[in-house]
Amino acid sequence: MKMDEIKIYPCFVAHEPKPEKMQEKEQYFEETGALQSQIILDSRGNLIDGYTSYLLAKAHGIQCVPIRYGRRQIVRASHKPGGKMYSWELPGLLIDRVSAGDKVVVRTERGARTVIVTAVEEYAGNEPEPLRMVIRVKRKGGIV
Repeated sequence: MKMDEIKIYPCFVAHEPKPEKMQEKEQYFEETGALQSQIILDSRGNLIDGYTSYLLAKAHGIQCVPIRYGRRQIVRASHKPGGKMYSWELPGLLIDRVSAGDKVVVRTERGARTVIVTAVEEYAGNEPEPLRMVIRVKRKGGIV
């Protein structure tokens, strides 16, 4: 895909990658001639993953890059019914497998906690980056 056709959410621009991460990706590119991470777009051409590869391609004047399409979903959840709402990202294996009312285990500043999902939404690029990830879903009779 042509680089100028890739749309970048403002949250990526607002949160530049750490210099160490960019240096690692740059070193890989210099050694192999390839981008270390895939560039993943949503169905509307918005970049949802691979921002470092996008930046490297741009810095090296690459006009066209390989891409693949994917999805990102987030959950809105609270620690208790009616409590303050927070957002977490679903890992790829849990996309389309979590619903409102489910309990999921998430990482918080205070460690792993169980929260109650209020809503599942497609990633819209207006979330602060990076979002913390859901660890797993708690289902009656077992964990997914």
